[in-house]
Amino acid sequence: MSYLKKKQWALIPDSVPEVIRYCSKCGRKSNFINSEKFRINANRNNIDIWLIYQCAKCKSTWNLSIYERINPKNINKKLYDKFLANDKILAKEYGFDVTIHNKNMSELILENMDYHIIEIETKEYCEKENEQSIEIISEFPLDIRMDKLLSENLRISRNQIKDMFDQGLIYSQDEKKWLKKKVKNGMIINIVISHD
Repeated sequence: MSYLKKKQWALIPDSVPEVIRYCSKCGRKSNFINSEKFRINANRNNIDIWLIYQCAKCKSTWNLSIYERINPKNINKKLYDKFLANDKILAKEYGFDVTIHNKNMSELILENMDYHIIEIETKEYCEKENEQSIEIISEFPLDIRMDKLLSENLRISRNQIKDMFDQGLIYSQDEKKWLKKKVKNGMIINIVISHD
């Protein structure tokens, strides 16, 4: 009997997504790049906080609104200090925040983003003999289909992945038609390593 340890695949994007929005200088929709810099503007006792984007073509700037007319006392001090320091991790988090982009009427470009995987072997063992259990950890929204993710990282073709899926050698208890869906944080994939 051979029980493998459970694994986690942490999906880490290599960059921050660009956004599509109207550029007044270009006179049409354009791609805007996250500058990873914040702007804080005082307005009497309140402040506005923006994440600055730059048009990929004309270099004009556009401010993604994060807070409007808020009293600085109402913002967590550690968070406020990160805004002041132009914290790159925080800029990345807001750069992926779909809700904030929807409020600002900007469209995130999540397709074809480069990413890498950090594989973590946990201390827990898989529930079944000769199976590998992999939990997907994806803190940021990524537009990657599960069959593509598995094909690239198991180094086998998508057809082979589909054959394994059809034979029940690769499965998930989350949902039935998961193979063609986008990656989802917390999803668990089970792979039969050997079978009779």
